[in-house]
Amino acid sequence: MFRTILLYLTLAAAPLMAASPPRVLAWDDEIAGRKLAFVTGKDLVKIEGLNSLKRTPPVRLKTPGPYQIRALDKNPGADGKPIEVACSIPENVEKPLILLLPDPSHPTGLRLLVVDDNPIGFRWGCYRFLNTTPKDLVVQLEQKAVKVPAGWKAVDLDLGGETRGIGARIALSESIAIPLYTAVWEYNKEVRTLCFLVPGDDPRLSPVAFKSIPEDKIMLQIEAKEQQTADKNG
Repeated sequence: MFRTILLYLTLAAAPLMAASPPRVLAWDDEIAGRKLAFVTGKDLVKIEGLNSLKRTPPVRLKTPGPYQIRALDKNPGADGKPIEVACSIPENVEKPLILLLPDPSHPTGLRLLVVDDNPIGFRWGCYRFLNTTPKDLVVQLEQKAVKVPAGWKAVDLDLGGETRGIGARIALSESIAIPLYTAVWEYNKEVRTLCFLVPGDDPRLSPVAFKSIPEDKIMLQIEAKEQQTADKNG
């Protein structure tokens, strides 16, 4: 699928500590099953809870960057050095979410995409779309529509109101009268959804499919309290 992607985000090179501990999301189950760690200097922090359907808990990094993500499941290279990929977090990213994408051309097998996952911008009740297909798309939910360009640029759509069923429609921006996809989704004002538009596995059904990562506000608050209790007892 990634052969069809025309543009990847180039990560900033600034060796900065993020305002908040980063969270990590695996693109697929294969990456989720790998053994990986953040490394800076002599410090190594394993990435726990890696999943393709859910963000990890915040990774508590001990020292400022620059960071590398080390492939613990790969043998050192011919030079004896561990297999790593640079992971730089831009200064303006307050709550970084690091997406681990497959990249067969890199020794780690990974390519990284860093996005700001701050609820102040990516609000509860909001859909955030990223288009991994080679063509610009238009997403319509109820009466609101947004253009989602190819190239992994995040576009938000916030309907507002109470929890309800909503009509969803996707079309090419060059021919918006012809729908590629129609369905009924559920809108929940307490949930924000990271939604990747991807090429469909079966073009006969639809040339567009979805990889959705919902996050529930109440569950996140419960998990945060549990983590605070564990930190105090630890």
